[in-house]
Amino acid sequence: MDTPEIILSLILVVCVLGIAAQRIHMSAPIVFTLGGILIGLIPNIPMMTIPPEWMLLIFLPPLLMEAAYFTSLRDFRNNIRPILQLALGLVIATTLAIAFAIWFMMPEVGFALGFILGAIVSPPDAIAATSIIKQMNVPKRVSAILEGESLVNDATGLVLYGFAVTAVVTGTFSMPLAISQFVWMVTSGICLGVVLAWIYMKLFPRIQDTASEIISTFLVPYGIFIFAQSMESSGVIAVVAAGLTVGWLQPRVFTAQFRIPAESVWKIVTFVLNGIVFVLIGMQLPVIWHNLSGYNTQDLVLYSIIICLVTVGVRIIYVYIVGYGTRFLFPSVRKRDPYPAWQNVFIVSWTGMRGVVSLATALALPLTLANGEAFPHRDLIIFLSIVVIIFTLVVQGLTLPWFVQKLKLTYNPNLLFEEWNARKNAALEAMRILEGLTRRDDVHKPALNRIISHYEDRLESLGDGPNTPLVNSEAGHSHHHPILQAENRIWDEVLKAERATILKLRHTFQISDDVMHDIIREMDLLSNRFTWNGNKG
Repeated sequence: MDTPEIILSLILVVCVLGIAAQRIHMSAPIVFTLGGILIGLIPNIPMMTIPPEWMLLIFLPPLLMEAAYFTSLRDFRNNIRPILQLALGLVIATTLAIAFAIWFMMPEVGFALGFILGAIVSPPDAIAATSIIKQMNVPKRVSAILEGESLVNDATGLVLYGFAVTAVVTGTFSMPLAISQFVWMVTSGICLGVVLAWIYMKLFPRIQDTASEIISTFLVPYGIFIFAQSMESSGVIAVVAAGLTVGWLQPRVFTAQFRIPAESVWKIVTFVLNGIVFVLIGMQLPVIWHNLSGYNTQDLVLYSIIICLVTVGVRIIYVYIVGYGTRFLFPSVRKRDPYPAWQNVFIVSWTGMRGVVSLATALALPLTLANGEAFPHRDLIIFLSIVVIIFTLVVQGLTLPWFVQKLKLTYNPNLLFEEWNARKNAALEAMRILEGLTRRDDVHKPALNRIISHYEDRLESLGDGPNTPLVNSEAGHSHHHPILQAENRIWDEVLKAERATILKLRHTFQISDDVMHDIIREMDLLSNRFTWNGNKG
């Protein structure tokens, strides 16, 4: 089977598994991974071999850009301390713990190779974390910390990985050089991402072609990633900084005519890329297993269990120690940020799914050392890396919704009415403008009255906040408001009848397809404003 046929087959598999994930109400990355394992077990199944550096280049920039774009800069800034504690301290702690575990279990493998394994699996994956977390109703601060951590911790892991591999291949290592390189990669990555994204947003209004505008949004993360890597900076940090910058600036730059089709295109592309990544992760396990014939099966199982337990255990211990220890040692921190509920801390400690970065770095291990000898225990390191990825994706991913449901998580009450306050203030400001227009003679009164009626209905549905809140959780499920539910039922019925009439006129050749498409598009844009039972009207 040729590469184009394999790619098309993978896309078909992703579609089928995506439908299955929705039907069984399971997180898509988990279903993709399990499906990939089953596919990899099929005898003589053709495999698509992607160079590891291509995996990072193909999949990482757009997926990171999307995750950063929808990350709240306010929440990221407000939680910078715990984010950095996890993205820096936890990655280093996990790497060292795994290195010592490998050294203790397999002295012949040694500390250096264990350090490489630790650097590969230590950073949780932004794509996996956001894909699973956004499907659950977790406290806003918990999701902000997890998303922020997963966006920036890859830089730490990749730097540790790079210097560890260099040390093993060449036999030399310089701590000052490693520290200076890390500082350069992070600072230059942030600067490059922010500056290039700012330039892009300044140039964006000059494009003025929707198709070209949408294409440019994909070229930006790829271009920034490649440019940052060529400067020996962190492509990951640069793309994350660019995504945060674009997300902050876009309300004043992007138009509604651009955002609607762009959102649809990005949803399709990221769904396919996500699916292929996790299917490929699952497919790698049976392949690597066949390369480990020189190892005892029982030993491999034991090593896998211990490394998975160390990876998960270190995170749980570290998160609790840092979460409570920092506040205990520093009263100023405790005063600004009181002790969190243990349930919330546990969710943070249990959410550490690994993904595409760990897979790509594992597969990127050199084949030989500087002296020409084969890279020692390369297949074993790749195997253990894939086991950790699959274990965290499947075990933690499957149990996380159960923990979220069973634990009584603590929500910030100040956030419950954030959406309500925003909607109320915006509607009141609109009404203030409309009242001013009523005193002008050059305004078309019937049109003005229709708009005033619209905002009066909106203010009525908003109510007074505490008694009739639009939101029933931090997730902002505004469609749960009883008035809006009733309105959604009516809109659903009316739009169905209107659409059926248009289709009947078209099927009886009383109107052309062009007329039908124009009217249906208007209905689709209107129906997107209303949701009933989770389906568009």
